[in-house]
Amino acid sequence: MKSAPRWPLHPAPREGEALSSWLNRVAACYQMDMLDLLEHDLGHGQADDLDTAPPLALLTMLSQRSGIELDRLRGMSVAGWVPWLLDSLDDRAPAALETYAFQFSVLLPKRKRKTRSITSWRAWLPGRSIHRACPLCLNNPTDQAVLLAWKLPLMLSCPLHGCWLESYWGVPGRFLGWENADASPRPANDAIATMDRRTWQALTLGYVELPRRRIHAGLWFRLLRTLLDELNTPLSHCGTCAGSIRYIWERCGHPLRAGQSLWHPYEILDPTIQLQMLEAAAIAIDLIESKVLSPRGEQAVLFLPEPLTGFTNGLPAVVQKTEPINHWQQAVKAIGDAIVEARHNPETARSLFALASYGRHDPESLERLRVTFVKEGIPPEFLSHYMPDGPFACLRQNDGLSDNF
Repeated sequence: MKSAPRWPLHPAPREGEALSSWLNRVAACYQMDMLDLLEHDLGHGQADDLDTAPPLALLTMLSQRSGIELDRLRGMSVAGWVPWLLDSLDDRAPAALETYAFQFSVLLPKRKRKTRSITSWRAWLPGRSIHRACPLCLNNPTDQAVLLAWKLPLMLSCPLHGCWLESYWGVPGRFLGWENADASPRPANDAIATMDRRTWQALTLGYVELPRRRIHAGLWFRLLRTLLDELNTPLSHCGTCAGSIRYIWERCGHPLRAGQSLWHPYEILDPTIQLQMLEAAAIAIDLIESKVLSPRGEQAVLFLPEPLTGFTNGLPAVVQKTEPINHWQQAVKAIGDAIVEARHNPETARSLFALASYGRHDPESLERLRVTFVKEGIPPEFLSHYMPDGPFACLRQNDGLSDNF
């Protein structure tokens, strides 16, 4: 099959740019509309799937036209972020919401959270199109790229300029208008800027630095989505934690639960309500890290620094009775934490499997172990390297624990 000819002109994709934005900028090089470029040059008749799940045939053609690696092009769509940003693009996956948004807890103990179940849901994909962007980024005539994160209800501010994202209409690079044309860029407060920088770090680096430790991007997105749902919990379900939820909303200056009386999943909320929910999440994280709040969720400690140990001011120390350390209990907890991480992180899954399979050489024993891991919710594709006859079986001898976790 003859390969497609290379485009003589095409801008380099910006980090985090959406595929539709890049194709708009490519089309502008030839004074074409993006739809015409798709249909007449690439043989693709639709544009509504570009930023969600572009077909492999289109990505292959784009790679031939531009010389850009296929993986990078796929990473310019939501499909390139499965399973980190969301578990699956299948909106009919059973128990998808429970697995994603109710697995962890930050503000509320798990027993206080009412598990929700809906039949059609995908994490972070909005019910309606979002047109928000950084005014400083798009007012730059040489680089009017629209980031993929701006098309999702993930961020409030630009991680590069620290200003609020603003609503726009039109097509950047061709005709562009701002809903509030007279307003100057609004600087975001420290709480919002910190949360959005972490989200950007997750999107671009694959991990987030929290006060307690570095966590995987997949864990960050699920913690953030957990916070959003906890903030949407009726006070009657919060018990003694109701005061903390009320205080967070008061600090934001927005009505409790952003004015909602009935529960709806975050993704289908009105964009104005989504913005208020994100702002409340940023304030909640800031209050936890500044120790104004002491939430009772299991993962709240990730937002607190490690306690200082071994410090002395030179004065005689007060001898305190220390409780004996239950090493077995600590080991069980560490294994449990590793299993939770392995459900979303293939590196952790491989390392945990290597540790559990040490000294096992017969295929039956390894298969029984693999089945046990799958029963714990670890995706089987994460364990494909350990199939006895698999192409990467030799890696079992050299696999070590990940340095990132």
